[in-house]
This record gives sequence, structure tokens and C-alpha cells, in this order.
Amino acid sequence: MSTQEAVQPVEAGQDDQPLSQARGGADRAKTVSRGQILEWVAYGVVLVVAAVLRFWDLGVRPLHHDESLHAYFSLQLMNQLANWEHCFAFGDCYHYDPLLHGPFQFHAMALVYKLAQLVGVPDNGVNTTTVRLLAATLGTVMVGLPYLLRRSLGRLAAWLATVLLAVSPSLVYYSRFAREDIYMACFTLLLVVGLVRYGQERKLGWLLVGVLGLALSYATKEATFLTIAVVGSYGGGVLVWELGSRWGLREKVEGEPGWLPRTWAPLLLLAYALIGGVVALLLFRWLHNLSIYITTHQQVSDAFVAALKDRTVQVIPWLGIALGLVVLVILLREMFQGEAAVEAARQRQRRGLARWVDEERQPVLATLVKMPWTHWFFGLLLFWAVFLVLFTVLFTNIRGGIGDGIWAGIYYWLEQQQVARGGQPWYYYLLLIPLYEQVGVVFGIVGLVRCLLRPTRLRLWLVYWCVGNLVLYSWAAEKMPWLTIHITLPLLLLAGIGLEPGVQLVVSWLQEGWKRWRERREEWEPREERGGRGRLEWGLLTVLAGIVLLVPTVHNMYEVTYVYEADAPHEMLIYVQTTVDVNRVMAKIDELDRKLDGGRHQLAIGLTDDATWPLIWYLRDYPNVCLEYPNGCPAIAKNIPVIIAGGDSIANGLPQQYAGPNGDYLYHQYQMRSWWDQGYMPPPCIPSAKQQCGPPAPYVGVGPLLWLSYGDNPPPGAHFNPVLAAERIWAWWWQRQPIGEDAGYYPMGLLIRKDLGVTP
Repeated sequence: MSTQEAVQPVEAGQDDQPLSQARGGADRAKTVSRGQILEWVAYGVVLVVAAVLRFWDLGVRPLHHDESLHAYFSLQLMNQLANWEHCFAFGDCYHYDPLLHGPFQFHAMALVYKLAQLVGVPDNGVNTTTVRLLAATLGTVMVGLPYLLRRSLGRLAAWLATVLLAVSPSLVYYSRFAREDIYMACFTLLLVVGLVRYGQERKLGWLLVGVLGLALSYATKEATFLTIAVVGSYGGGVLVWELGSRWGLREKVEGEPGWLPRTWAPLLLLAYALIGGVVALLLFRWLHNLSIYITTHQQVSDAFVAALKDRTVQVIPWLGIALGLVVLVILLREMFQGEAAVEAARQRQRRGLARWVDEERQPVLATLVKMPWTHWFFGLLLFWAVFLVLFTVLFTNIRGGIGDGIWAGIYYWLEQQQVARGGQPWYYYLLLIPLYEQVGVVFGIVGLVRCLLRPTRLRLWLVYWCVGNLVLYSWAAEKMPWLTIHITLPLLLLAGIGLEPGVQLVVSWLQEGWKRWRERREEWEPREERGGRGRLEWGLLTVLAGIVLLVPTVHNMYEVTYVYEADAPHEMLIYVQTTVDVNRVMAKIDELDRKLDGGRHQLAIGLTDDATWPLIWYLRDYPNVCLEYPNGCPAIAKNIPVIIAGGDSIANGLPQQYAGPNGDYLYHQYQMRSWWDQGYMPPPCIPSAKQQCGPPAPYVGVGPLLWLSYGDNPPPGAHFNPVLAAERIWAWWWQRQPIGEDAGYYPMGLLIRKDLGVTP
């Protein structure tokens, strides 16, 4: 096989060619079987590595604030559903709340708890490890999904993408994090797999795979609306291109000028992009204004949405009845007309459509117009079934679940646009991702360029997906480090495509050398066709660059996952993380519990409101916890054995009140949460004749360039210094020296009565 043949990509929908056209059928089958086994082994090794990275010591890190919410309410859901009849009759059990995101994670985590109980996992099946089992499982599944796209991505590109997904710092870390984003990323990739494979094979099973991915993503997080926007706008562009491809343009102009495109497709796509861009800008402006209106007219907005939910619940049953009647009519027609007549009608329909749709040039349009009605029906049925089961909480909240499932998520998302949690600047992901994903960023850009130069529909989709997510998540008001995985996922698929040609050259060179060595020929030297050695050297350079960039990427993955996994001041990828001091506080409480009650967990504990999360989850086995201390238990507030206070209570003088010179308590202060320095935030706005300033920003810094160069305190008149910035980044990469300050933390106080004999 020549070098030129080795680098040819596998185009979308193109089957791989046999390794030897000259061999007989049995020999070819043997060769293909051997190749399949080697491919399975290659993917299996990567999946084992991915699983080890995600499951190893999974419960060691204290639960993040958000993790504790998900873990606690999942435990409540499991206990509530044990008495399903009560939940169904009274409707006072778990309901979908968009504040905590979709219902999937609570149902799935509750199931994990139950299964863990059945197999005898310690702590009655509920601990920090079982909390994260779902995330680690779906994070591992996501690594293997490119295998199903290998015909379209290219076999080698798909495997390389799998390797990069397996060791990605952001994907590994958030696959060990009980938060919904890793679930959504897995389901989004499942949606892509289902759509691509259905377009290739038009089998109902693949359509249902895609629908299942969309339904589970919708039931996981409200950001699925952004996914729908990206997928829908790209699909619209593909349809516009395919429609225009049937209408010739150049041939209808006298002289057939070469500067004109052959068909109307490029011009229609340009018009679609321009009109779509204007519509998107108007839509974003409308959403922004609507978000402002909602926050300034909360009662009116709440009432409107409540009425909208009621009308929706009233209409839904009639829509179901209408759909059922349509399906019934179709089935009866097919039953009484007979299979032969129905098939003849279908053939007439196909022959009519064939005059307008070209299977080769319009595959997506052909797939849509020739899709059997049963495929539409079962796809809709599957989505509705998943929606009903999860949003109605196993049919215990049918009316409220339907209305909330359709409207509450988008309403909450609009509200949050003005809250802007995190308050991060627009360039947040452009700063965060390159700090961790070196091989993904460099070869992701290479893959993006390659996809544009040698496009297929899937390759252009990956470009659109990656760039679209970067733009949308940078535009959205809430920017958090866990959202990077929605940008990193398509970026790493592009990186696999970017690495493929160079790696393929080297692999082919090694295969040829191995073949000649086995045939015991004279000492082998690569006999390349003209220019072949240059391509081989380029391939070797690509492989070397990939390995060099993979080293800091894997190092970052190791540091953030296993060394500083609960040390947010050293890791930008970690956001306001619970510190290991929570474990120290719990050890003190358990010691006191054993001393006073023999470990029966009957100890009374006061928990101030600002220390509720994550402590309420850690105290789940202590039934005598006084929430909202001291107001929650005024009768015993003055002599309760243990008090845990948060930062606000500490600032308001609770330690001085209870543990002062005349107090009855001993006091020690810990760190509940810590965070990464935010000196990269934009500097404060200074009003001038040329610059007007809005309301003060909640977080300010010195700007990203000065921060990278000098940290939080640049000298007066300083400018960006690339040498100093490189030195600071290098010191962070290899010694984990924080770029800015590392003193940011939220305090937690432990107070124990003096007469109990245990020091806090």
C-alpha cells in the first residue's frame, strides 16, 4: 500500500475496503475477522484505561456543594418511592425542580443506591463512591461511543478520539463528579451517533438510539435547548444545501463563467446563514429583554407560566387522542387493503418522490421524506415515554410533571440569565481549556482546518458543533468549569481527525516494515514514491508533536484528579470545592458520638443555615440535627452538644457568643470551601468622558493578560509580558504554583461543649 493510499480518509457513509482484493472469500473473511479482533482489543484497552481512571478511588474527594444536593435528594427519592402509593395519593414526594436540573439524575442515583443496598455495599449502599458511580459509568460509556462512528470519522480517527476522550483532564475529572453535565455530554454524543447511523442505514433501531439520547439529555439538563439550537440550525443548513444542489446555476448562464458555482446550493446556504444570523441576533436580544422582564415582573411572569402549564396539561390528552386516532386509521387501512395494496401505494409514493430527491446528492432530505411513518411514530412514542416516566416521577405527579417538564426548565433558564452565576467573562473558556487540554486544542484546530479542506457532512457537523457550543456557552450568562466538557467533547473528536493522517503514515510504514521482516527479505528500507520520505517525516513529526502535547495533558489530568482533587486554589478546573476539612469535622463528631452514645448516632447537632450544604448529607445518619440553628431548636439551643457554623454566622459573632471567655464551648475554625483566584476577571470600569459604566461588576481583577504576567498585583503601568506569562504557566503546569493568590476560602466553625471532653 502506498503512502498516498494510506492517508485517504474514510468519507461519511463509505465502507472500509478489504485489505486484499486478490484473496479469496475465506481468506478475506479471515483477514477481516483478524482486523476486527485487533480493533476490539484496541478499543477494549482504551476503555479499560478510561474505566480505571474514572473508578479508581472514586469516593476519596469530599462532596462538592452541588454533589451533596444531588446525593441527598436522590436518597430522599429512593426512600419516598419505597412507599409509591403514598406519593401517588398525596403528591408530596419529589417533584422536578429546574434549580436542581432534570429528574434523570435523581432517579438514576436512587437506583444505584438501591442496587448497592441489594449487593451489600457498606453504609447501606449510600456513600461518596455510590454517589459518583453513575457519573463514572456514563463517563466511561461516552469514551467508547466513537467506535460507532468509525465508518464516518475514519477507523483510526475514531480510535484516536477515543484515546483523547479517555485521558482528557476535564472529562476524567467531571466523570468523577456527581453533576448532570457528564450525563448530558454522554447523551448528546449518543444523539449524534443515532442520527449519523440512521442516516447511513435507515434502521429504526438507530433512530431510537438518537431519540433516547435526546430524551435523556432533555430529562438531564435545560442546556439541551442549546443542543437543539445547534443541531437544528445545522440540519437546516444541510437541507438548504441539498435543495439548492438540484438546481443548476452555471450552466444556465451564457458562457458558463467559472466564478459562478455549479448549483444554487452555495448561494442559498449563504442566504440561510445571513437570514439565520439576523434571526439569531434578534432572538438573543428578545431572550435578553424577556429575561429582564421576568426578573422585574416576577409575580406576573410566574402567573403567566402557571396558566401556560395548566393549558398545556389540558391540551396534551387531546393531542394524544388525536395521534392515537391517526395511527388507528393508518393501521386499519393497511389491515383492510392488504399488504400488497399498501406496498404498491408505497412504491408509487417512492417513485413520485424519486423524481425530486437524489439519494446520492440529497441523502439527508431523502432520509426525511422517505422515512416510514412507523419510524416517526415509535421515535415520538419513545421520547414521550421517557419524558412521562421521569418528569412525572414514576407517575406520582402526572399533572404537575407534564406542565413543569415542558415549561419550567426554559423559564428557569431565562431567569438565570440575569442572575449570571459565576459572573465569568466572555473569554473564560478560551483561558480555561488551553490550560488543561493541550493536545486537544492544538490538534483540534488542525482537525477543524482539515475538516474544512476535506469536508463531509459529519466533519462539518463537528466543526459547527464545537464552534457553536463555544459561542453559545460563552454567550450564556452562567459560565462554570464543568460546562467546558460540552466544548471539549467535539474538540477532541476533531483532534482525532487532526492526528489521523500523520499517525496513519507512521502506522503504514511500520506495517510495511513488519511485513518485509516476516518475509525474511533483505534489510528493509522504505521505498517511497517521489516525495514519500517527506510525507513520512511529516508523519513522524505529527506523532512526536502529539506525544509531546499529550504529556502535559496527562500530567494535568493526574494532578487535578488525584493530587489536588479537593484543592481548588491550585486548579482552575475546580470551582468552589469542599475541602477535606469536612472529613476532619465529621471525624470529630463521630468520635464524640462514640464516646457519648456508643456510636448510635443519637447526638444532637446544631447546624446553622449557612452550613447546611454539604453538611446535611454528611449528617444524614444523625436524626437529631437541628437545622437553621439556633431558631430551629430554641428549647435546646443553649446547651446542644455540637454546633457547626458557616462563614456568615462566624462573621456575625457566633463564636464569640458561644466560645468567648465566659462561654461553654470550645471552638476551632476550618475551611469549608476554597476557590481558584479570579484575578483574570476584567478590571473595574473607570468612568470617563469616552466611557460610561454600568452597575459595578460583582467580581473584578486585573484582566487575563496582566494576570498571567504578574498575578494579582501588576506594577503600575505594566503591560502584557509573554516571557513572564510563559514562566507562570510553566510553573503552574509542573509545580502547581498558583498563578494568582491561593488564599480564597469560606470558613466553617466547629463548637463542642467544654464538658464533653473532646476538642474541636
